[in-house]
Amino acid sequence: MAISKTAEVYDDLKEALLNGAFRPGAKLAIDGLASRYTVSASAIREALARLTSDRLVVAMPQRGFHVAAISREDLLDLTEVRIEIEARCLRRSIALGDVEWEAQLLATWHRLSRAGASPEGRAHPDWAHIHARFHDDLVAACDSKWWLYLRGELYVQAERYRRMLLPQVEGTRDIEAEHREILDLVLERRTEPAVEALTRHLQQTTRRLLEAGLVKGHD
Repeated sequence: MAISKTAEVYDDLKEALLNGAFRPGAKLAIDGLASRYTVSASAIREALARLTSDRLVVAMPQRGFHVAAISREDLLDLTEVRIEIEARCLRRSIALGDVEWEAQLLATWHRLSRAGASPEGRAHPDWAHIHARFHDDLVAACDSKWWLYLRGELYVQAERYRRMLLPQVEGTRDIEAEHREILDLVLERRTEPAVEALTRHLQQTTRRLLEAGLVKGHD
């Protein structure tokens, strides 16, 4: 029971951090979090220790746990490295993907487009989860476990920026059309155009954040 409770708190805290519920750099008070989630302080400590591995939380000697900082430099570096790994995984996935992979990708894209077309749009409660699944499915046929692991770690970091800041700047961007372009090129097995479309998709997010001045440089 204790293990499952810690896992539950970890999941809840991770979502809160990704959604920007805590200010970057803010101290995470263990007693306050224990009261908030109605669990023991030890469960909070275990969850925060796991979140340091995700690089969403930083443990500072004698100062406790703090929310990981964000910066313009970090976002640019993250985007560059992420594009390199996403491209590698996508190329392998297109080369190796079978009919079942195509069917799963189509099914996920359909769910994503339906959620995006709902009255809530990207505020739909399932959109973020389906969006992550769509990007996972694009590269699911890649045969390198390590490349996929690294790609997943970078996705979480990029998702933090997207969820925290993008609702303020996304505006008229047609993300559904971007996803459809990537999907069509992947299914047509047009590898390099598909990689280029995915690259533009990722760069667009970063560009809008920087142009809006929502991500600052290091202090």
